[in-house]
Amino acid sequence: MDWYYIDSSKPEGKRRNGPWSPRQMLAFAEQGAFAGETLVWRNGFESWRPWHVAEPELKNEFQTETIKQVIEEKILPQLTKVEAKYASFWQRLGAFAIDLIAIQFIFVLLSPLHSLFGIKAASQLTPEELMPAVFLFSGIFFVYNVFFVKNFSGTPGKIALRLAVVRSGGKAMTWGCAAIRTVAEFFSSSLFCIGYLLAAFDIERRAFHDFIADTRVLKIESIN
Repeated sequence: MDWYYIDSSKPEGKRRNGPWSPRQMLAFAEQGAFAGETLVWRNGFESWRPWHVAEPELKNEFQTETIKQVIEEKILPQLTKVEAKYASFWQRLGAFAIDLIAIQFIFVLLSPLHSLFGIKAASQLTPEELMPAVFLFSGIFFVYNVFFVKNFSGTPGKIALRLAVVRSGGKAMTWGCAAIRTVAEFFSSSLFCIGYLLAAFDIERRAFHDFIADTRVLKIESIN
């Protein structure tokens, strides 16, 4: 759908600028072209709206285009029509729980190698004695997340719940972005998991690590 905006720097009568696609409008916004009060309009609006009011709606419109591209390339190539919205906090929590179970299973499978990492099997351990296990678990978590997010746009938990991690502007996921996002996720789990809780309040359902990596998590639904 075509969008227009008012360029107040131009003479009267020549300020209407457009038409532009949602992708182009977001690119302009990233370049700092819009102030919060810049007026924008598209078909269906009764009147011009300030950018800060219309931006969430434009982003929602942009989601379908972005997630369709991700699915066609990575997840479900046979789909031609999809509907997507930001994954809810509870959907993300469910996917995270599935991933924790999978990582714990991998950790147990590696138990024959635990002695090589200095991991002890005692029922009660001091904090110092627990550190090798924590480091191994964290290493598994890092490799698990980076590998699946880079190659499949989501971990097995997210894929099971039809969620996908996408980058802003429809950019392809890279190893660097996946690694940065995973490192930031360690910080999300600190301070009573406040980094994860941000997703319950942010309009785009972003956790701390999404802010750092400029990613979004979308819920995918096929349209019959």
